[in-house]
Amino acid sequence: MKNNRLSILTLIGALFLFNLTVMAQKKKKYKEINIIKASDTINVSADSLWNIVKKFDNVGVYFSGIDHAVGKGEPEFEGATCSERTCYVNLKGYSEIHEKLTLFDEEKRELAYELTSGAPSFMIFAGNHWTIKEISPNQCTLKMHASIRMKRFMGFLFGGKLKRTIEKQLPEALQELKVYAETGDVSQAKKERMVKLKKKNIF
Repeated sequence: MKNNRLSILTLIGALFLFNLTVMAQKKKKYKEINIIKASDTINVSADSLWNIVKKFDNVGVYFSGIDHAVGKGEPEFEGATCSERTCYVNLKGYSEIHEKLTLFDEEKRELAYELTSGAPSFMIFAGNHWTIKEISPNQCTLKMHASIRMKRFMGFLFGGKLKRTIEKQLPEALQELKVYAETGDVSQAKKERMVKLKKKNIF
C-alpha cells in the first residue's frame, strides 16, 4: 500500500512538472539567440580600454560595420556621454539603427544597450552586453554577449543565418577594437571603408 502511494505521488509530481514545461513553452512565443565572444588579449590597461568604449557615441570611429554614430539625450548614467545613439551602419539589410544604454557601470567597466528601432519587424529584442576584464596592469580582454529574440516562425526561418552572421561579425569587431586600442589607428577594413565614404562624399 505504501509503495502504491509513493508511485501515485511520483506520477502526480511528474505530471505537474510536465504541465509546467508545456505552459512555459507556450508562453515563450519567440526564438532566442545568445552569443558570447571574447577578444584576444588587448595590450592596454583595462582603464584605457574602458575610456574608449564608454564613449557610447564614438563607436563609429573604430568599427568598419558602423560608418558614423551620433549620440543624443542627456546621460542617464553618471560617466556616460549620452543615453542613446543613432548608428549609420555598413550592414546588409540595414541603413540606420537606434540604440539605448540600459547599463553603465564605471567601477565594473561594463555597459549594455538594446536596439530601439531600425530592426526588421520580426525581431522582438536585440541587445549587447560588454564587459572588460583586467588580466594585468597593461592587459585586458573585452567580452560581448549578444542577445536576440525573434518571432518564433521567422526565427525558425532566419535564426540560423542570423546567428552565423553575428558569430562572424563579433570577432571582427573585437579585433578592430584591439587594433584601435593598441595603436590609436583604425583597422585596415575601417580605412578602406572610410576611403569609399569619402569618394561618395558621405560623412
